[in-house]
Amino acid sequence: MNIFDLVRSEVIDWVNWLIQGVPGRVGRLMRRVYFKAVFKKSGSNLSISNNVEISCPRNIKVGNNVSFLSGGVLRACDRAELSIGDFFSANGNVRIIADCGGRIVIGNNIMIGPNTVIRSSNHIFSRLDIPMNTQGHTAGDILIGNDVWIAANVVILPNVKIGAHSIVAAGAVVNKDVPEYAIVAGVPAKVIATRLR
Repeated sequence: MNIFDLVRSEVIDWVNWLIQGVPGRVGRLMRRVYFKAVFKKSGSNLSISNNVEISCPRNIKVGNNVSFLSGGVLRACDRAELSIGDFFSANGNVRIIADCGGRIVIGNNIMIGPNTVIRSSNHIFSRLDIPMNTQGHTAGDILIGNDVWIAANVVILPNVKIGAHSIVAAGAVVNKDVPEYAIVAGVPAKVIATRLR
């Protein structure tokens, strides 16, 4: 990283920190204008509540009518990619993290319940002779189709595809693909029903 990129990154981090705590409509307007300028791509009608942590916004694309409630995290650092479609809403404390070369692609018409974690990388733990926190990370992809409802307290792990029109029940841990129109629940998540009649 050259000195210009380092300074620019530092300025972006400071501005993020300064505006994330501004409450009310004024704060939402400030964040809309600011992130429209610094996201890789941003559609119209962006709404970001206060206290949403956003890191490496140049690697983040968002569509139209995108809403994030307070306490969330959006991160796409270290060669990562994060793309969110149109008509997206994330409730409080939702964490969408595509770090370490990971990729997350989220379709249109998505609802995400509070306290959900979507993370496309994981810790390496194969070696026993050194601590796990020094072994690095593996990167993966998470692909979420259109018209998906992800309920509260869900965890979605790397290398998973969630099919269109599906529902992930509260508290589920998704570690394998979810078929289109499926309803999944449990730890690990399993198909319990279909929305097709």
